[in-house]
Amino acid sequence: MRTFVNKVAEKDYYEHQASEKEFLAWYAKQDRQTYETPSVTVDNVIFAYNPVTNRVNLLLIQRKAHPDLHHWALPGGFLDKTEDTTQAAIREVYEETHLQIAPKFVDQLKTIATPGRDPRGWVVTVAHLVYLPNFPQTQAGDDAARAQWFDFTIDPEAHQLHITGVSDQLLAFDHADILTKASQVIQESFESKPKWLNLLPPIFSWQAVETLAEQLSGRKISEQIAHYREMYMIPVDTEKHDDTNKPHAFFRLKEPM
Repeated sequence: MRTFVNKVAEKDYYEHQASEKEFLAWYAKQDRQTYETPSVTVDNVIFAYNPVTNRVNLLLIQRKAHPDLHHWALPGGFLDKTEDTTQAAIREVYEETHLQIAPKFVDQLKTIATPGRDPRGWVVTVAHLVYLPNFPQTQAGDDAARAQWFDFTIDPEAHQLHITGVSDQLLAFDHADILTKASQVIQESFESKPKWLNLLPPIFSWQAVETLAEQLSGRKISEQIAHYREMYMIPVDTEKHDDTNKPHAFFRLKEPM
């Protein structure tokens, strides 16, 4: 057995001179025991456009088990060893809502490791942001008592997302903070890449774009987004008229955002 004059020399040898196999065997007896391993979860902020109300809705589940029994939560759960966070997000959403999401719609939002964020122990979560191009039906499953779409408004000054009929006190864990982060990202996207345009149906009116932009920004910003027509959209040779017999131009996206 190799001997060393001190711990510093031992550490230097295994980190810089030994083989990786020797290092891993040594590490398992050293640092791995020093550092506690956290649990990892995924939480998913899922938006979809409701064609009946012409509003964007947010998907929540109502918890049917402790902790935060009966509170509303973002769909999500614990990561398995055999999957990455995108795979975990897709699996957990399906288990809790029977909603199938394609990987291309799942974007990482933020990793959150605030101490004490989960009463069960040290839990790090990877939050995701999802814009769905349709408005699917949901069915509660797994540890969800209910799965429901909610209307919401956004406070553009505080960047807070307020859910209709659900106060922050009725949200589980730190999900109100995650929604605030999602709102911030949405606000920033107006000046960079408005991925929320993926919420629109395949053929849409400019009025629909303005309606979504107003809800997601919390203010009227028609002039600020006028350049979207040329940057992201292609006119479609279709016209419809409203009750005033006024024609409306229709568009489609040049490509998914």
